[in-house]
Amino acid sequence: MAGRPAALDRVQIAGLGDSLDELAEQAREAEAAGIDCVWAVELFRSSFTQAMWLAGTTERAAVGTGIAWAFVRSPMIVALEALDVDEASGGRFRLGLGAGVKRLNETWHGAEYGRPAPHLRETVEATRLIIERAGSGEPIRYEGTYHDIDIKGWLRPHAKARETIPIYTAAVQEGMARVAGDVADGMIGHPMCSMRWLDEVLVANFELGLARSARERSSFDFLPTVCCAIDDDEARAIDAARRTIAFYATVRTYAPLWEMHGFGAAAAAVGDAFRAGDYASMAGHVTDEMVDTYTAAGPLDKVRERVEAVAERGDGVWFTPPTYFLAPEQLATYQRRIVAAFGPATASCSPGQTRS
Repeated sequence: MAGRPAALDRVQIAGLGDSLDELAEQAREAEAAGIDCVWAVELFRSSFTQAMWLAGTTERAAVGTGIAWAFVRSPMIVALEALDVDEASGGRFRLGLGAGVKRLNETWHGAEYGRPAPHLRETVEATRLIIERAGSGEPIRYEGTYHDIDIKGWLRPHAKARETIPIYTAAVQEGMARVAGDVADGMIGHPMCSMRWLDEVLVANFELGLARSARERSSFDFLPTVCCAIDDDEARAIDAARRTIAFYATVRTYAPLWEMHGFGAAAAAVGDAFRAGDYASMAGHVTDEMVDTYTAAGPLDKVRERVEAVAERGDGVWFTPPTYFLAPEQLATYQRRIVAAFGPATASCSPGQTRS
């Protein structure tokens, strides 16, 4: 594999098993394939309870929350959950935090959203402070706009697996990327990311954050994400990817992603169909050009070309199959193909070969 980007030695996946048993089986298969980290998704299950489950069903792979919604829990609870999972995993835990979208925070959780980038910065800083001082007995004081924490007389009696836990933040747009460069140990990219957006928005802005915080690039772990549908039936792969793009196009916050490439009207049509309850027509507004711009869909050789281009920008690569409006068995098939094709211990198949 001459010229293979080093980032492909650190493959990341999200745990997407339909049941807890499937989640554990998938994690063990990923670990055997040399996957660097399995991340627990938060939408239909809690990311922390899944991460604890993954910690108990794996031995070597790192486990993470990818991502936990940062504003719906206090920094104290986030820190305690992180310490617990890190202890259970023997120091293999990575804390992934993200803002989510305004509607989810405010109408699903009744949580304050505010200005998400400064809010996330404070959450990271406060959480890290609690983690680092847990067990010391020192007062913990954090004063900010969103968090005003004053902890005295608290001594956590449990031994920590390690003194610090790496904190990753998720970023879609400029502000969050800069915050990641300012205060996080690493950054997780978004599944809907064109190559131009990757370069001009994500990389450019986390590097700005690193520079203004006087931090070295070598101290920061960037994990760009690629949505992959590996399938010799290219039309089927494109259709699967189209459905996931349609899901994200319903979120008004993501409008700049589409507008950069002139797809604003198509994304708006998806959103209009969604809000009208016309779910069947949503994917039809997503063009093949949009699929090629934001995802890697088709035979493995085509997918690999996109993956390697993304890997050149990162320190690892996070892979996700299309995840929305698909039957669970189809999603699981695409997930298995990712692990087989790109797991460092299994990525030895010929360029055009796909594995079921």
